Amino acid sequence: MDQVKCHHITMQTLASTGNFQKAFDKFFEVMKQLGEELSPNVDPSIIFPAMYATKNDLNKYSTEDLMNVPKMTDKKKQWAMTFMDSIIPCVFVISPLFLPTIANRMMSLSLRYGLTKESAFGLYSYCYCLGCMLQDIDEGYHWIKVTRLMLERFNATELCPKLKLVQYSFLIYMKEPLQSATNVLFHCREDIMMVGDVEYAILSAHFHCQFAVLTGASLSNAEKECDSLSMEMFRLKQTQSILENASIHHMVLQLIGSDKDPFAIPGITYKDEDEVLDHLESSGNVVFANSIYIHRVVTACFFRRYEYAADMIEKYHSEVGKGSLVLSAVMYAFFEGLVAFRMARSRPNDEQKWLVKGESAIQRYQTWTTHSEWNFENKFLLLEAESLFSQCNYDSAEKKYIASIESARRHKFIHEQGLALDLLASLYKLRGDSDKETECLEGAYGCYETWGAHGLLSHIRDE
Repeated sequence: MDQVKCHHITMQTLASTGNFQKAFDKFFEVMKQLGEELSPNVDPSIIFPAMYATKNDLNKYSTEDLMNVPKMTDKKKQWAMTFMDSIIPCVFVISPLFLPTIANRMMSLSLRYGLTKESAFGLYSYCYCLGCMLQDIDEGYHWIKVTRLMLERFNATELCPKLKLVQYSFLIYMKEPLQSATNVLFHCREDIMMVGDVEYAILSAHFHCQFAVLTGASLSNAEKECDSLSMEMFRLKQTQSILENASIHHMVLQLIGSDKDPFAIPGITYKDEDEVLDHLESSGNVVFANSIYIHRVVTACFFRRYEYAADMIEKYHSEVGKGSLVLSAVMYAFFEGLVAFRMARSRPNDEQKWLVKGESAIQRYQTWTTHSEWNFENKFLLLEAESLFSQCNYDSAEKKYIASIESARRHKFIHEQGLALDLLASLYKLRGDSDKETECLEGAYGCYETWGAHGLLSHIRDE
């Protein structure tokens, strides 16, 4: 098994230096040697039946039954579990649709040959896929609570911060307040660094920055954190992470009105985000490219640049992002819906295409609101308001806008409260009610001021 250990070190090194495809190739090579050959095929006709089979197998176990499954003793199977656990970050970057295959195999080996500490991450991956593919967020949320018990059984407390990171970054926030998840991610970074896992510590900081911006936390604080994180990433030679962080930083800088260059970092050869995006598209890294498109759509919505946002939506790789429960993708569905209804009103030749996108967003947020009214109600109500606006049902739209504003205020999404006020102002403008229009705009300005979006304020006041 010494050779297998060397292969594992090689794969980890390739992944940590951004050579994701080479790491992926090494993974498939070694899994075949271990007798656990996997097909890179992501055909839904194969994946969905496998997911349902795993679901049926796991549902035969209570929490107690699962915790009483014997420990794994087969060395080859243990190594197979280790390799699959280690490749998961690469899967998210270059082939997220392959995650169900990993999750199904890890759960299959765990139930058949026994549990390892990696079984906790296999179960987590399965829970995430339950939510993404089978839309069963409640069952995923149930089983994800069991993952920590697995680590405790193996006394693997050093892995608990890493597990908490992935739990709160990818699923738990679908049930619990986003602000709570943001706070957890803030503390995860230090906890993970304490056990020496630099890669996951940086990942935790990255997700905290993203959550903070998308949940309406102070933009001033977010800018300082993004700036500091870029320097730390450079020091730790986390090249890929620097670019991802720079994209979030760029969004923040536009909102606060700073002309600082987020790509002016030692070792970065790209002059701007357009050049990064060209490289990502040409190299096939559509997952990261999608992240940039998402940030651009979100920023454009706040700046009322709906035509530009629509152009970015057209470029977004929907086949990759579809069903994802990464927060940025969930938020993308919201902003895509808002842009879609705007385009349905301004592009009559494409009205039906955009209405379909808008109604799809409403359906998703209606479902997600049943899981977390706190996180999703205000967004669902705002999408409904825009839909009614598009139907020229202005009185009903007004009521939905007001309900969305109150929900955003109650659930502490100050930026989305401002956005809803801004959109309601456009309804009053159409109806010729200048007093109410002015009142809504002043309310929106106050929200954006509290958020720290001084660049956004300057832009919309100048329009």
